[in-house]
Amino acid sequence: MDNPGEEDEGGPATGKSASGAPENPDSDAAGLEALSQEAEQQAVFAEAGVSDDLLALRDAIEARLLSASGESRAQSDGSSSEGIVGVGIGLPDPTNVTFGAGGPGEPVLTIFTESAMPQEAVLGQVAQAAGTRSLSSVPVQQVPVGVVDAYSHRARHRPAPGGVSVGHVNVTAGTLGSRAIGLTAPWNNRHLILSNNHVLANSNAASVNDSIIQPGSADGGRHPGDQIAVLARWVPINFGGAANFVDCAFGWAWHDRIRGEQYYLSGGSAAYYRTGTAALAASLGLIVGKSGRTTGLTQGRVTQIGVSVNVNFGGGRVALFRNQIAIQSVNANPFSAGGDSGSLIWHWASGVRPVGLLFAGGGGTTFANPIASVLSALNIRLLP
Repeated sequence: MDNPGEEDEGGPATGKSASGAPENPDSDAAGLEALSQEAEQQAVFAEAGVSDDLLALRDAIEARLLSASGESRAQSDGSSSEGIVGVGIGLPDPTNVTFGAGGPGEPVLTIFTESAMPQEAVLGQVAQAAGTRSLSSVPVQQVPVGVVDAYSHRARHRPAPGGVSVGHVNVTAGTLGSRAIGLTAPWNNRHLILSNNHVLANSNAASVNDSIIQPGSADGGRHPGDQIAVLARWVPINFGGAANFVDCAFGWAWHDRIRGEQYYLSGGSAAYYRTGTAALAASLGLIVGKSGRTTGLTQGRVTQIGVSVNVNFGGGRVALFRNQIAIQSVNANPFSAGGDSGSLIWHWASGVRPVGLLFAGGGGTTFANPIASVLSALNIRLLP
């Protein structure tokens, strides 16, 4: 396999190769992708027994969130639908207040808020979105998450595994998610590393062939001594009011500077495990795990699916993400924290199948892109 800078049919790593430049998909391809994701999500909802009324109300609140996203509407200024930052479909949590009808285990409409709001205020916002729809049959629960931010495994590792500190040379640090390979030339002959756009591509501010270092700069990494890859491709984040589905990017790595396993600490000693490669769709209650730069190896539970959430990327930039996964820890320890962005989330079961790519969180709730959407958007597959 080729290393960065070696000439092949795709050309040297000059930043001018069309195959390496980030591209917005054409409208037809983007439309097909959105339809595919929507169909997959609808199948998950049907299996979970989600009612049409619940979905219609979620869509109405999502439309209000979309109007609150964009360059100039940071959540902290109070413009995010008056305290609501996200909405999703979940299972009732006895630790959160639930309003309205609904039997034990019945799916509920989850409203993510910046801070705890009175019941009347939450229902008032939901009623505005509902319009003429009746709310009597729709159970609603509130989950305060604060402002949702786009977020030791911090040492230098050679070769670098998944789960450790990494980042664009101008980014503090995130997490190396996984090793991957492209589905088409020239990327099908190159070792790639997967993480978030905001980790590897500096939230759209990077250029092809920028240096990716391990560990990230916040953990002492420096260019060129700690470089493991060059930035190759990313999906641009839309801050202009359109919906996003993924926050992802990949770098083209030197094959001898990365490895396929995930890293974690076991009794103070380095340990490794491998994940599967076949994507698994998230379902309510699914037990998942991840290994990340800040919180290490943790276990969580999928609490909401089909989530739409406004995410704060700093500098007054807020972007809406649709069809996301929400996860909470199964114990008193947090599932994730800042610096864990880019971690690969997987099913905590035999096969260790990938489920999502961690990209944001707040108030004890972690948000992730469905891994199938990430792989499709970047046209890659994971390597074991």
